[in-house]
Amino acid sequence: MARPRDTVPLPDGTESAAMGEAERVRALSEEIGLAIDHAACDPAAWDGVMATIGRLMPGIWPVLQVVDAAAGTGLPLVHWGWDPADVQAYEAHYGAVNPWISVILSTPEMVSMHSEERMPVASLQHTEFYTDWLSRLGGMTASSGIKLIDADGRLAVLNLQHEQARAAREQERLGAVMARIGPRMRRAIETNRACFPAGIARAPGETLLTRVADPAFVVTRDLRLVEASRAGHDLLSEGTVLRVGALDRVQIRDRRLAESVAREVALACGGAPEPGIDPAGQGPVRVGPIRWQVTAIGLRQDLRGIVGMARLLVPDQLALVVLRGSAADGTRERDRLAALGLSPAEIRLALLMDGSRSLVQAAEALGIRHETARSQLRQVFAKLGVSRQSELAVFILRLRQRA
Repeated sequence: MARPRDTVPLPDGTESAAMGEAERVRALSEEIGLAIDHAACDPAAWDGVMATIGRLMPGIWPVLQVVDAAAGTGLPLVHWGWDPADVQAYEAHYGAVNPWISVILSTPEMVSMHSEERMPVASLQHTEFYTDWLSRLGGMTASSGIKLIDADGRLAVLNLQHEQARAAREQERLGAVMARIGPRMRRAIETNRACFPAGIARAPGETLLTRVADPAFVVTRDLRLVEASRAGHDLLSEGTVLRVGALDRVQIRDRRLAESVAREVALACGGAPEPGIDPAGQGPVRVGPIRWQVTAIGLRQDLRGIVGMARLLVPDQLALVVLRGSAADGTRERDRLAALGLSPAEIRLALLMDGSRSLVQAAEALGIRHETARSQLRQVFAKLGVSRQSELAVFILRLRQRA
């Protein structure tokens, strides 16, 4: 049996126990990050990401879950080390009664979590979740995790399942690794969503730049344009949002959008966020009637063929930037809901029920009583022909996509 690796192999095959903890975390995170970059360009490669985590961190069972209300369902759990029967039981029933879900939902994005600090196993021992599922995992009763995305009806969580004794011994290291790979995973998931819409099959030989419907650009770290998608070329031709200037550099007219693009490209090319900047990234930037969401991933030499570029293209540091635009004022959404018979009050409530908040939170945002919101929600259900809040969230998100 191979000896557990607490050190990272050096290029000459030796191991150094004296390697500093910070360097060990950096090396682990970078190797996992290379697998994440591949998954950004190929969603089927997420299995490889989980396998890389499990290989580099013995005794860890990683699992990634991404729920996207716009797709109408949660994506299957991507995992490594787990018994498939345990995963199937979780997806079929025990995930719905998992007491840790409330902790995950109440924790900010990009903040590492540990189960024993938030909800210890001792407090779960009389629950169905513990007695019928968790206790049967062979001692793997604790977990560390990080919430990658929680907005617009989407939720993405990375969970590292491990023995309870590992908590005190390695929680600091696990938290440091998750803090490093979290933003990279988030950008990869966002790129998957932009380039690989659910339900749309990938044609043989199709590349990212030919299939992505949004404006997409391959740029250098200093924003020199290398290539663009069809929608990207169209946006450049219009010249209202951005254009190509001297030395082929992309020039963005709006200062906030320019700062957002520059920041995401720097991160994608391996830079560190400036002090005080949220590593989870910033929200959409409004430019006139459009809100632009910026996503960027780094393109290594071995990934450029997937994008549709020459593998030997120089320089070394390139990033794929995707801009997703949506109507900023929601006028079309409100008009569509009004045409379906919703009152102004019902429209205001319906637009808040996009999966990003509960009915209680929506009522507080509107300044109305919970009972009033429940009554309005029943009317919304009846007029739109839906019966659950999850169905309403899908309806609203798809309405926004068409707006």
